[in-house]
Amino acid sequence: MRSLVKNPFLLTFLPLLIFLLSNTFASADLINRICELTNDPSLCSNSFRSDPRSTNANLTILGRISIKNAQKSAKVAKKLIHKASKSGNYTECLSIYDDAISNLKKCKKAFKSHDYGQLSTLVSGAMTDASMCDGSFGRGVQGPPQLKFASIKLQVLCNIILVISNVLSGITTFK
Repeated sequence: MRSLVKNPFLLTFLPLLIFLLSNTFASADLINRICELTNDPSLCSNSFRSDPRSTNANLTILGRISIKNAQKSAKVAKKLIHKASKSGNYTECLSIYDDAISNLKKCKKAFKSHDYGQLSTLVSGAMTDASMCDGSFGRGVQGPPQLKFASIKLQVLCNIILVISNVLSGITTFK
């Protein structure tokens, strides 16, 4: 024990190391707690862990990451629709995804102003838009499988935003 006290390096950096490790575990726990409340905990966890900003993130930063992930996902889906439109009529689906992208863009402003009611409305709209695209091809007509997957992924990413919004507004609490 005396050697620990005599070593100024250890005395200086040991508390810092303990602090950094506890923050990392706290952030991982926060991600797990959020993802347990979503409809796809695995995709939720993967979406956060793929972003280095989530390492020591609080709920606000995780909310920003979630909105950005959903926006990227909606843009990827729209590109898939553009590709598919060369072989069919996807005009309605393109319009629907324009609405989803617009809703997600407005989410950033609502989140920043702590207007969680508006945020929930906008995110729910984007989720509905993504699901409506699948039904826009006509009765019994299926869109491309990649678009179906992109639509489901966007809905899950929007669900993460909804969970965070509900936690921040006090509607939902952690177990």
